[in-house]
Parts: sequence; C-alpha cells; structure tokens
Amino acid sequence: MPRYFFNLEGLPNPEDEGGTVLAGPEQARSAAVTHAGGMLRDIDGQFWSAPERRLRVTDEQGGTVCTLSIKGTAASPRAESRGAVVRH
Repeated sequence: MPRYFFNLEGLPNPEDEGGTVLAGPEQARSAAVTHAGGMLRDIDGQFWSAPERRLRVTDEQGGTVCTLSIKGTAASPRAESRGAVVRH
C-alpha cells in the first residue's frame, strides 16, 4: 500500500518524515480532514489571529494529492454588534 505525507505549512516542524500508509488517495484526503481538525483543536483560540495554515498531502513520489487551506477571520466588534439579535 502507498505511503502519504501530511505536511503542515505555517507551523513549526511542518514536515511529516515518516508518512502514513493508506489504501489510496481517497483515504489520504479523508485523513487530511482528520489532521486539519486536530490542527484546529491544537491551536484553539489562536486560530483567529493566526495566518493561513495549509495542510499539503503528498504521495511517495512527492506529487500533491490535496491541499487544505484554513484561515479564520473574526468580525470586528462593531460588525458583531450590528448583527446582534435583541431579545425582549
């Protein structure tokens, strides 16, 4: 079975040196979503002030299988107050 590498750009130590053995590209894309969820959990509240993060999945030959780009943008306090719902 092929080996896939999950490389995080925008974080310390972004290289996945060992890789993960998976059945194929579809399973690698599914694993990328799981890895991205873990990355979001790990950076927690820092997500909103962090630069864009990218998770690039490559195969054993170095070809890109998929890339997930993740960027959060928080609304300004003024924009949040305009959208607030007032309950009586």
